[in-house]
Order: sequence, then structure tokens, then C-alpha cells
Amino acid sequence: MVRRSSTADARRGFPRWAWFVIGSAVVIALVAGVSAWYQAGPRAAGPTAAAPVTTHAAALPNGCLAGASNEAAGLLKAQKEAPHSEAGAVGLAAAVLRWIAQYPRPTAGDGATVSTAILAEGATGTVASLASNLAAAKPLPGVTSGSLNFADGRYVVEEATPDMVRVTVGGAEVRNGKPTDQKIASTITLVWEDGAWKVRSDGNDRALDDLFATGSAFAGGC
Repeated sequence: MVRRSSTADARRGFPRWAWFVIGSAVVIALVAGVSAWYQAGPRAAGPTAAAPVTTHAAALPNGCLAGASNEAAGLLKAQKEAPHSEAGAVGLAAAVLRWIAQYPRPTAGDGATVSTAILAEGATGTVASLASNLAAAKPLPGVTSGSLNFADGRYVVEEATPDMVRVTVGGAEVRNGKPTDQKIASTITLVWEDGAWKVRSDGNDRALDDLFATGSAFAGGC
């Protein structure tokens, strides 16, 4: 599930992972709807999120782990190189969200390849349908390009063990080559499986205004 908001909408929650299929409003669903990224409407914010878990990783997460090109190959390389640490999991979560949020959307072939590589066994949530949602997504009228910038992104680790990290990550939208006042965020759960971090589920556990007011900054972003 992904959330999106403008400054004026900062205190309102948004629908779940609608970005692949939305086309005009305020929500991005990690796997459910690229279109929703631009079409979904806001909904009332849920209860206040629990206090974040203190980050214990030695290094700060990298908000540009997959590189500026944002290609499938870069994301898979980032997955292989992400260290078995909290920072490694957070950096990969940001890379996954950034890859899914781009427009034009990834090809159906890249969607299938990435889905096979990054999804954990028994993955649930909208992200579990990543490949099929990408394949079914429709064009977004008036949008020539879209991306997510983590240079000023934020993250909050909601829960963590050595082999599991649940983190809310968010960045700023760039549309048609220009920054907007929209923020996009999602809560992603990753598990260490087969020697790499993989996505178990996605959701929307924290209000956008809270994330960007109290979350930690990445070591760098793109």
C-alpha cells in the first residue's frame, strides 16, 4: 500500500497501493494500481501509529541504493548488495518503492523478473500481485514521466529483528520533470530469505505528516 499527499492534504490518509492503476489523485499502491497514483481520493487518517523502533544499524540507509537510472537490473543488483542489516533493508525498501512509482511504468517482462526476485515466499498484500498489476495498468493521461526522489525522503522503522524489518519509507514526487508538492509513502515488510532481503508485504501504517515530520533522513537519495 502506498500513500500520497500534497502539503494541503498532509493530515489526511490515502487509499492503499493504488499507484499502478490510478491516474489522477493521491494514492500509490505498491502493487495494486499504478493508475491509482494519480486517481485515488483521500480518506480519513487512521489511528496514530505506534512509536518507532530505534534504529540500531551502524550505517544510515541509502536512498539511492539502486542507482539513478532506476532500471530493473539496478534494483536486482541493489538487492544482492544490500547488507544483512537494518540499514540494508530500509535502503532496499526505498529502492523498491522508487522502482514501482516510476512512469512510464516498468515493462511487463521487468515486472515479472523483479516480482520473482524480490517477493518473499508467501508474500501478501498488494505487492503480491506486482507483475499482474503492472501488466494491466493503463496509460496516465497528461503524464509523460514520473519518479520518486528520496534526496529529502524519510523513513521510520516500525519493527525490527535481525531477519525482519517493517519500515515506512517516503519520498517526493517528480512529475513531467518538475517537483510537485506530493509525497508518496508505503510501509514495507522485508525478511531475510535465501541470502537476501525480500518483500513479504506492503501496507500503510503511518500518517504522511508524521513520517515527514519525525522520520529519519536517508544518507543520500536520487
